[in-house]
Amino acid sequence: MGFRYVMTAPGVEHVSRQEVATQAPAAGEVQLRVRASSLNYHDLVTLLGLIPDIAYPRVPLSDGCGEIVAVGEGVTGVQVGDRVVGLFYPLWHSGRPSSAGKRLILGESTDGCLQEFLNIDARSVVTAPASLNDAEAATLVCAGHTAWYALMEAFALRPEHTVLIQGSGGVSLFALQIARAVGATVVATSSSDDKLARLAALGADHLVNYRTHPNWEEEVTRLTGGVDAVIDVGGEATLGRSVACAKIDAFIAVIGVLSGFGSAPLSVIEVMQKNLNVRGITVGCGESLERFCRFVDAHSIKPVISDTYPAGELSAALVQMQEGRHFGKIAVRVE
Repeated sequence: MGFRYVMTAPGVEHVSRQEVATQAPAAGEVQLRVRASSLNYHDLVTLLGLIPDIAYPRVPLSDGCGEIVAVGEGVTGVQVGDRVVGLFYPLWHSGRPSSAGKRLILGESTDGCLQEFLNIDARSVVTAPASLNDAEAATLVCAGHTAWYALMEAFALRPEHTVLIQGSGGVSLFALQIARAVGATVVATSSSDDKLARLAALGADHLVNYRTHPNWEEEVTRLTGGVDAVIDVGGEATLGRSVACAKIDAFIAVIGVLSGFGSAPLSVIEVMQKNLNVRGITVGCGESLERFCRFVDAHSIKPVISDTYPAGELSAALVQMQEGRHFGKIAVRVE
C-alpha cells in the first residue's frame, strides 16, 4: 500500500490524502519513492482550476525527487537505489519542443509527484545532483530547468553578457545563480529593498526597485547600456519594458504570466530594429535536464528554499505563494 494526494475538482480544498494499492512498474518503467516536491506557479494555477480540460481525479505537482525502489523489464541505465528527478514533460526526452513531446505534463495531464510511489518511464528520470538534498533537487525540475534551458540551451550565455532577472521567485533566482556561475553580469528588479539586498548577496551586480523607478526599463538601460538576455516572468505588464531595455540582438525568454494572462503591449518596430529574439520557454527536454544537473554539481549551486511544508499543509504553502511572501522556492515533503 501507499498514499497519494488527489484533487477531485478545481480548488485546493478538493485535495485529499488517499491510501492506494501499489502496482509494480511495467516494462520500461521505474518506480520512485518520491521524497520531495516543490511548488511552481504552474501548480498554483492548476490547483485553482485555471487550466482547462483537466481530467479528475488528478495527483498534483510536477516536481519530484526520490529513489528508485523497483524497475520494470528491459530497463537499463538506472537501477534500484538510484536517486533521481523526473521530467516536467515526461515524453520530451531529447531534441526541440514538439506537440508529441509536450503532450503530457506531470500534475496536469498525467498524475504528478504528490504521491508516495510514482511509476514512470525510465527515460523520464535523470540522476539527481549528489550535492543536493531531496528538496533542493526537486526544485530543479521546473523552475531551475526553465532558467537553464533559457540561458544555456536557447541563448548560450557567456561571461561577457548581461542578464536581467525580474523578482525573486524560483526561476529568477536560478537564472541569477547560473549567470554568476558562468561569470555574466546580472541586473535584478524587485519592489522590495529587503529582497534586493538578498539578491545582491547572491551576486546580483545591479539592483532596481520598480516602485522607486516606475519606468524601471530606463534605469536598467542607464545602469547597463542595455541587456543581452532577459528572463521575463511577468508577461503582460513586463514584456514591453523588457523589449525597451534590451540591446541589439538580445534574447528575451518569455517564461511567466505573473502579471496576467492578457496581451502584452510592446513596440513591434523596436523588436524589428533591435533584431530581438523573443522566445517562449516552457522548461526543456531530458537531455537538457541531465546537463543542468551536472552543472549544478560542478558549480556547487544551492537552490534557495524559502520554506518547507509537509504535503498535508499544501493549502498553507499555496497561500504563501499567492501572497508573494516567499524568496526562492517553496518545498513540499511528500509524507
